[in-house]
Amino acid sequence: MASPKITGTDRHLHLRPRRSCDNGDLPLAYAATIAASGAEIVKELAGSESKTTAVSVALVDHERLLWAEAFGSIDRAHGAAPTTETLFCIASCSKVIAAVAAMILVDRGMVELDAPLVRYVTDFRMADDEPWRDITVRMLLNHSSGLPGIHFPNVLTVVPFHGYAAQVRDMLATERLKHAPGEMAVYGNDGFMLVECLVTAVTGQPYTEFVEQEILKPLGMNHSRFALEPFAPGSFAPGLDEAGRPEPQEYTNIYSSGLFSTPSDLGNLAMMFLNGGRRGGRRILSAAAVAEMGRDQTVNLAFNPVTDHHVHFGLGWDGILQGGLAAAGVTGWHKAGDADHYHSYFIVAPDERLAVVVMVTNSMGIGSIATPLAERVLLHALAERGRIARLPVPPEPATLPAIPAGDGEPAAFTGIYAGSYGLYRLDVGADRTLTLSSFVNDRWHPAPEGLRLRQDGRFVADSCPERAYRGFVAAGRRYLAVRAPFGMGHYDMELPVGHELLPGQPLSARWQARVGRRWLTANEPCSAFLALGRQPPLICLGEVQGLEGYLAVSLRSAGLDLAQVVDPRDSDHVARMCLKIPIDNGWGLSDLVIEAREGEEWILWCGTRYRPLETVPAPESGRGTVTIGPEGLGEWFRCPAASALTLAGACSWYLYNAEFDLKDWGMGEKTIVGSVDDGSYLLLYGAPGTTVTLTLQP
Repeated sequence: MASPKITGTDRHLHLRPRRSCDNGDLPLAYAATIAASGAEIVKELAGSESKTTAVSVALVDHERLLWAEAFGSIDRAHGAAPTTETLFCIASCSKVIAAVAAMILVDRGMVELDAPLVRYVTDFRMADDEPWRDITVRMLLNHSSGLPGIHFPNVLTVVPFHGYAAQVRDMLATERLKHAPGEMAVYGNDGFMLVECLVTAVTGQPYTEFVEQEILKPLGMNHSRFALEPFAPGSFAPGLDEAGRPEPQEYTNIYSSGLFSTPSDLGNLAMMFLNGGRRGGRRILSAAAVAEMGRDQTVNLAFNPVTDHHVHFGLGWDGILQGGLAAAGVTGWHKAGDADHYHSYFIVAPDERLAVVVMVTNSMGIGSIATPLAERVLLHALAERGRIARLPVPPEPATLPAIPAGDGEPAAFTGIYAGSYGLYRLDVGADRTLTLSSFVNDRWHPAPEGLRLRQDGRFVADSCPERAYRGFVAAGRRYLAVRAPFGMGHYDMELPVGHELLPGQPLSARWQARVGRRWLTANEPCSAFLALGRQPPLICLGEVQGLEGYLAVSLRSAGLDLAQVVDPRDSDHVARMCLKIPIDNGWGLSDLVIEAREGEEWILWCGTRYRPLETVPAPESGRGTVTIGPEGLGEWFRCPAASALTLAGACSWYLYNAEFDLKDWGMGEKTIVGSVDDGSYLLLYGAPGTTVTLTLQP
């Protein structure tokens, strides 16, 4: 086996100095920046604990590409390395392009930013008692629409799926908003998905076609493309399995959050922003549109209680004051993108006329060096040309002295706090310190302990000095916020992680009967999360110790155990999403709906349908057939031990052991020999009415 290649490859450099009318003579070679940044990437790839497999980077000014280089591997088994033309999924960095598409229509007078969406997308609707008619185009672009945030079926697949936007628009027709339009800003995908519908409704063109004609081609983004069909092997950076072999191509079917591109191509987009909407001789946006995209869209929201962070949404941008640059006195617009194991980070410094793009793949789907690396490249360049004194470094760890806590101070923060990523509990000890526990696998796990009140009013543990907690009251609720280092570690930011929930009345008998039960997904036939083993196919309903009257919807995703709380007090069939948390920890919420299907109780949650585990049948012995129902929902079976399993006629299939670890999956006909243990689970998908032949050999 060839050794992994971790040095930089296919370096593109433009080194000729040039006089800038704005900044005098600039050392545009940036040789020190390039050398230091390349060394940092090589060091990361070579680390024994690193899961990073490939990195591609570009640095640009307002006229030219200054540096582009690719590092790592796209197939360790064959020694294949990426080049600067290798495609990476930029995921949510695509939202900047979606915002550009919308602003092109604004510039042309075809769309008004503050007009209701329904003026243009006339078939959009939600539950009748919801204020969805008040959602404006601006709210789609600055995350203040109140839409749920994410619908999982077909969002990320192993084959192309061309109808995701229409599918989600139809799903929204019976759903609720999680807050009033314009009340607060909560990150999500649904609003940008509706930008696709907006572009098509106004122009008559598919969104992908409009973006290609009006943005990608004029900007010379010639490598960028949507995953509408399979890419040529070796043209894109896949995730790698444990043996270093490429995993299947992933198709991100929400196109406003799923473009595949290169850092150099996004560098061309950056040049457009750095030139006030122009690139070369072509104007893409008006200067006013660029400025509006870079304006803080959160300042006039009704609910915005925590502001000491860099997530001040622009239009399409995650923020208009990137934290690492702001700490050095520099303005930066920024956007992050994360898919399964793709991570990207995009910073445009408009006043400095510089921008950086970093794209990363890793083997586990979690963690990324994209943000700190992008900060490092741009800050190093600014230091090299003298704009800042030096490259910032993290400060020495220091904890403010503890102060005596009054009887009521720690107790004022005790309680259970819920966010979209989990549940947390604060308890006070006899020594007036606090313990923070996380709710994982139906139990509370304490960490950290010994949180002491400090001089700044926050609680910090000596064992974990980098994380500081405080409670505050906003809109009649108690919130918990955490302050921690971010990026390169030279700055902190604070985000609300959850708000308190008070115990309510006991669960009804109907809901109590569902506690502890498990349900299996039935409408995700080609999910990349399932096919690549990132996520088991089931959820569980449980109670939370100390929080009577609520339910926790538990699942495991990308290595994280998540428990999202829902409120079932008003109905025996609907448990309502109940969190109001701005920025990030209130995203991806959904009502949980119980559906009656042929005498069984199914669950609908975040667009996914789940069937009850306990009624999964055993297949017929020997050779049998299965007919897929009229909705194309998956058919589950609990299999006996078999020496071989043969499948024919299935669109896709998944084989799990009794603990729901993925053992095998595929599309089309397959014979599995010696792999079926007693108690294994088999999931079959096919087109409605399809007959699947299933043969089990004892």
